[in-house]
Amino acid sequence: MAAVEESVLDFDDFFETFARHVAAIVALSTGDAALAEDATQEAMARAYVRWNRVSKLERPDLWVIRVAANIAIGSWRRRRHEVGLSDFTPSVEPRDEIRVLWLRWAMEQLTPEDRLLLILRHRDGMSIEEISASQEKSPHTITAYLKRARRRLRLLLSEGDR
Repeated sequence: MAAVEESVLDFDDFFETFARHVAAIVALSTGDAALAEDATQEAMARAYVRWNRVSKLERPDLWVIRVAANIAIGSWRRRRHEVGLSDFTPSVEPRDEIRVLWLRWAMEQLTPEDRLLLILRHRDGMSIEEISASQEKSPHTITAYLKRARRRLRLLLSEGDR
């Protein structure tokens, strides 16, 4: 019984430590804070059910980020098909600075997968290997996807210079 309580306490500590971070990454990726919170809760629930296995991973937080991102991206895709991409408006309020608005607009034009990779690499400072592990893709694939995402972002940002 003590081992079960210790496992639950470990999960409680894990949840307290990482839930907000996971939700923030997913919110930045999808542009929808409510969707991010729902996806994070679902991912944490899945982690809890599998805690004996998930807790043994080197970085269980990366597992939860991947699961939450996959849930949110799947929901985003379903919504995009239901209402059409041009009708989708994120629920996150933009800031007033022009550069921030322009960058946010450009990021919103990217796919959630591209946004997630850019956020993990450039905002969170994760290595290619860490991103590779979290997304269950090879480092070479992540490098190629990041290059493509940066190229798309650069193209979008240069549209304003024309």
